[in-house]
Amino acid sequence: MALALAGAPVASQDRASSGEQSTPVATGSGPLEATIVAETLQVEEQANGSTVRTWLLATRLSAGDEVYYTIRVRNPGKTPVTDVVVTKRLPFGMHYKRGSAVGPACEVQFSVDGGITFDPVARLGSGVDGQSSRKMQATDYTHVRWTLSRPLAPRATALLRFRATFT
Repeated sequence: MALALAGAPVASQDRASSGEQSTPVATGSGPLEATIVAETLQVEEQANGSTVRTWLLATRLSAGDEVYYTIRVRNPGKTPVTDVVVTKRLPFGMHYKRGSAVGPACEVQFSVDGGITFDPVARLGSGVDGQSSRKMQATDYTHVRWTLSRPLAPRATALLRFRATFT
C-alpha cells in the first residue's frame, strides 16, 4: 500500500493519509516560529562502486519507508526566548524510530496517551506508584516533545529531528 502525501511536506505542515495536518507546537516566554519538513533518503549504488545519497520530499510513501523529520524552531524576536518546548504529534500511520529524536541541549520526552502526559523513555509505562504496567514500544508513541535547556537567542534557529517508519 502506498501513501500519497498530497503537497507534502510544505514548511509548517505534513499530511497523513486522512489529509489531516499536524504542525509542531512551539511555546516559550516569547514568540517562536516552527516549520517542519519530511524527507526520505534515496541511496543509489553507482557502477564505479560509489554511493549517491539524495534527499527527497516525502510526498509518496510505501509500507516500511523511513521518513526523516526536521523541525526548525526560530526566535524572530529581539530578546532570548526561555522555557522553549516543542511538541510534534506523530502523523497517522507513522511509528517513531526508537532513539532517533535529537535536538540541541534538550530533553526529549514522549507521550503514549495522545499528548496528555509526557515522560522520558525510561519512565514510559510506569504506573502511578512507580510500578511498571507494561514496557511501552516505540509503536505506542503518539507525540514527541523537546524541552530546550537553554534560551533560544534572538534570530536563532534550533533544529529538532526524528525518524519514523510508515506502516
